[in-house]
Amino acid sequence: MGIKKIKKEYKETPKTEIGAAVLENFTYGFIGSVIVVFISNKVDIAVLLSYLAYYFFVGRVVNRPKYVTSLGKFIVFPVSAALGAFTGYKLAQFVTPFL
Repeated sequence: MGIKKIKKEYKETPKTEIGAAVLENFTYGFIGSVIVVFISNKVDIAVLLSYLAYYFFVGRVVNRPKYVTSLGKFIVFPVSAALGAFTGYKLAQFVTPFL
């Protein structure tokens, strides 16, 4: 995984494609982490709704084309999914008392 290769792939990839992939991976991480917080706080309806959203979304993630570039494998997927997971973790802690 060379930095030059990733820079080249970034320049060659349409920005709308990168943006869509980042949003999709962020959402995947977000929904996945929200489930854990709701389970630990025993908010059953939120757990159910989170599981429904997660498994509907997993169908989309599993059936998309595989990342073949270093940019997708090492930057777009892990970074945006991790940021989504952290955001979901923090936001779910904030929302839980209101449920």
